[in-house]
Amino acid sequence: MSQRISTRKAAAVVASLALAFGGITAATSSAATAKVAKDWSCKPTAKSPVKLRMIEYFAGPARTPLLNAFARQFEAAHPGVSIDLISPSQADSPAKITQLLQAGNVDIVEPAGALMGQALTAKQLADITTYFKKTKGYATLTPYSKQQAELSVPGHIYMIPSGYYTKAAFVRTDPFKAAGIAIPKTWQDIYDAKKMQKSNEFVYAMRGARASFTQAVFITRAYNAPDLSAGGLYTKAGKSIFGTAASQTALDLMMKIWKDAAPPASVGWGYPEMVQGFIDGVADYLIQDNEVIQMVDEKFSPYSDGKWVMSQIPKGPNGYSAQDIGGGGWSVAQASKCKNIATDFLDFITQDPQHSSFARAYGVGPVTTTASKDLFFKTGAWAIYDKIGKDPKEIKLDGSDTAKLCYGEFFTTADKDMQELWKGTKTTATALSEWAAFWDGPKCKA
Repeated sequence: MSQRISTRKAAAVVASLALAFGGITAATSSAATAKVAKDWSCKPTAKSPVKLRMIEYFAGPARTPLLNAFARQFEAAHPGVSIDLISPSQADSPAKITQLLQAGNVDIVEPAGALMGQALTAKQLADITTYFKKTKGYATLTPYSKQQAELSVPGHIYMIPSGYYTKAAFVRTDPFKAAGIAIPKTWQDIYDAKKMQKSNEFVYAMRGARASFTQAVFITRAYNAPDLSAGGLYTKAGKSIFGTAASQTALDLMMKIWKDAAPPASVGWGYPEMVQGFIDGVADYLIQDNEVIQMVDEKFSPYSDGKWVMSQIPKGPNGYSAQDIGGGGWSVAQASKCKNIATDFLDFITQDPQHSSFARAYGVGPVTTTASKDLFFKTGAWAIYDKIGKDPKEIKLDGSDTAKLCYGEFFTTADKDMQELWKGTKTTATALSEWAAFWDGPKCKA
């Protein structure tokens, strides 16, 4: 969800830089302070209007219209304020968000995946701690949500949570029933189910395009569990999980699943394509986040019809699986000239009923105390998350490893490696050796 900057070493580097450039800082501090004060005391009026630019990462029909409706409500209550919601496709959103942040031409961003760490490193996000902690929105957050708000930099808020994502399996029941095969509980079960495949119908909805390396992470964590650190990319002894014999077995199996039990076209599947592949019946078993419930319910069949069920993500040979309970959220850009108004809008959409309606419509786990008590999130397809929460053998990781600053670089490199694995230009042994060296190296261990 974000990148953690919490080591004493990092603090020491910041302190030394401040001393090294002390003369420059002293010469410019008054101007900088005045600019910051102005940014946080913006006062739009009908005669002196302000337009805020806000960009989504996860644009889609279930949430974009709702965010636009929230924007119109906010504008009606705040004369002189207009909000321009930018909604690129998910394939284009990382590049578009990066471009706008670099250009200083955006006020609110949704920095998902590796973007959070990149933006923090580039100092493109505003610290909204002091201002936001005084709002009604902050007061309504669950204790866990408040903790997640400070995950990037302990004691500071650079992102306001907007919902939680938990991985589960979406399973089309009829093909498994027709073949007399039980719903897979392990990764080996998924591979063994290949015998039920028919022409143009496969078992596993593989993700082969952007973020394909997450497939390798799912299975290697399952095969190394329970010997996992709290962050899930190291063993309890502090070594990279990618260097273990179990990971070699796991990645070899993943490649067999990809080659033998997944659609050939999945080499180019990203998030939208793998979901659509499940909806269309090209693949019968999909691992995805909770917001997909609403899509499958509307585009394939209502959950109550029984044509699909929810299951836990597959486990490894020791009966364990593991996953980060991820979260998305909104950040205010450092370049914004009206940080107070931008934060006010985020405060508005964080409060209920705005947040609860967003969580229901989009299908994310709620971040507020009131919405989290809603029975909607505990029944039907959503009941699987209660089962996940109570299962001690589905380990809930704390996100600390994916929050490391080195994660963004790994994200890019490992995705390229997955393509090479598919094409046969790199072996699983080589990929794992390189991944282990990276995570055990100075970039991640510093």
